[in-house]
Amino acid sequence: MAAIILRFLHLAQAGIAGYGLYVSSISITNLQKYEKRTKQAAKYSQSAADQLYKTRTTQSAGAVAILISLLTSLYLAFGSGYPSSSKLTLTLANAGMALIVRTYMLDFWRSSAKVPFVKGYNEAISRTGEVMDVLITLAVSWGVLGLAWASATVLMRREARL
Repeated sequence: MAAIILRFLHLAQAGIAGYGLYVSSISITNLQKYEKRTKQAAKYSQSAADQLYKTRTTQSAGAVAILISLLTSLYLAFGSGYPSSSKLTLTLANAGMALIVRTYMLDFWRSSAKVPFVKGYNEAISRTGEVMDVLITLAVSWGVLGLAWASATVLMRREARL
């Protein structure tokens, strides 16, 4: 029974991650529309070059973290339902990764102001906020599922002794 519940929860997690990838792709696409102008500005301004670099790295980090969460949740949903320490390690590693990446993104995007009359850029900022929301949701869900896997492991070991 526990294996079925955990499988369902990992599938729900995969759905959240899938949504996160969708939102991330919209954000990245909108930001790419302004990349040519930003590259031109970066030729003359170190500040603009730094902004371009941080924009690229934060967006990439968010997308990769969500993709890893998606793949891990699918692996745990369709892999063996038997609890193990490797599954606990995967859940805790994903929780940590999601928190670290969200913090990294937040440190940069917190100070990004919306620009009047630049709809695509403003939408990208909003979507990036959604990506960070997905990352915190994934981090919490990985933490909860880590506790569930730990509990299931303890119960299975206890039953094996009886």
